[in-house]
Parts: sequence; C-alpha cells; structure tokens
Amino acid sequence: MKALSLIIISIICILLWSSCQKVITPPLAGSSPQLVIIGTVSDTTGPYHVKISNTVSFYADNIYPNVSGASVTITDQTTGISDVLTETSAGTYTTHTLTGRPGDTYQLQVLLNGKTYRSSSTMPYPVPLDSITFDYAVKNKIQPVVYFQDPTGFTNYYKLAIQVNGTNLKRFEAIDDRLSNSKYIHAHLEIDTGIIKRNDLVNVSLVGVEKNAYQFLQEAENVAFNNDNLAAPATPTSNISGGCLGYFSAQTVSSKKRIVK
Repeated sequence: MKALSLIIISIICILLWSSCQKVITPPLAGSSPQLVIIGTVSDTTGPYHVKISNTVSFYADNIYPNVSGASVTITDQTTGISDVLTETSAGTYTTHTLTGRPGDTYQLQVLLNGKTYRSSSTMPYPVPLDSITFDYAVKNKIQPVVYFQDPTGFTNYYKLAIQVNGTNLKRFEAIDDRLSNSKYIHAHLEIDTGIIKRNDLVNVSLVGVEKNAYQFLQEAENVAFNNDNLAAPATPTSNISGGCLGYFSAQTVSSKKRIVK
C-alpha cells in the first residue's frame, strides 16, 4: 500500500509539471510501467498541452519517461472544431488554434501503439477568486486564505493550487460546494510548515473543474496527502478510457497574487 501511495505522489508531480527530487515510484510486485495522460483546456489564453509519460520501477532513475510518437487531437464538440496537437518536446503535445470557452464540451483522443484513449470534459462557467489573505496564527506556518462567492443553483467543483515565487507546490486541494452552495466561501489552504515565508510572492489559482476531473483530483489528494495510515489506497479513477492513469479537464482559472508581509 505504501508503494501505491508513492505511485500516486509521482502522478501528482507529473500533473504539476514540476521537478520532484528524491521521489520514486515503485509499482507493486509484478506490475509494469503504466501510461499517464494529463491534459487541460482552459478559459485562459492558449496554447494548451497534453503530457504523456510512463511510471517507472523502484530501481529506475527518478525520471518519468516521456512518451513520444502519439497522435493527439482535441475537438471542441460544441463548435465541431478540431486541433491536431504537435509534439513540441518529448511527451508534450501542444495545441495550435483551439480556444477554451465556458460551456463548450471538449474531447481528447490519443492514438498510441495501436490503442485509443478518449475523454470528454465540459468546461464549467467561471467563478472569480475575489482575494487572498494570510493566516499567521500557527507557529512557523503561514496559510493562504481564499475568498470567493459560490454560485447558486448548481454544484461546483474546484481545485485550489498555489505557486510560491513562481514555483508550483506539489500540494493542492480539491473541494466542492456540497455544504456551501451559494455561500460566500473563505477557506484556509493546507500548507506544510515553513513553505511560505515573509516577502514571498504567493499566487493562488481557483480552478473550476467538472465532476469527473474533481473525482480524480480528490482521490489523488486523499492518497498522496491525507492518508497517514496508508489504509487501503486505490488508484484514482481516471476519466480517460482505454486503460491509463491521469485525467483530462476543461477548466476555468481565476488567480490572485499577493506578497506575504
């Protein structure tokens, strides 16, 4: 179970596209490397990217092999416009003309080694992040606090991600509005001790996602960050068909920056 938790942590590292030193991904005995596909389309200015890689074995170097040679297409099913992505670096596939629009549904198709992987995601309507502050109450820990108005009438799903001085933190939070629908939300973001310091520039992003992407993110977060007892972890449920890890998300992004005083 501990090994599986490390696999999930490695997926989070790939998801955030950040370098993770000293992170290893030992699969369970007898398992082979698994394909990981992570792609997003957002309401921010493109281009957008799909990252394809493999997990590695226990004794391999801590480098996740990028997977080249895939045929990757993202189609806006609402408008019928397709964009065939170009592999701009090993394992990274980039759009050309696609524009993310709230309410539109996007389909990802990946053809690789005779197999087809597909996913569909509808972009939610944007929820603006009003502001961020910092809580200094816990010794040696500075916690960001976010403020935003949750819309009324339907369920919203969010990912909260943090950058410190331009570097993505591996940790994120996946939340929904099940208990706070239509309310004004202020939420403390969990952060490790000493990560944020005075005079740091902190950028918090409120990312709106749909339910299937939220499910993957919540399960990954629970295994990687909220599973101290390592109790029966399971691979997060991918919203990509064909047998792979990862997820595809059409999402909205609202960000706020602030220097810690």
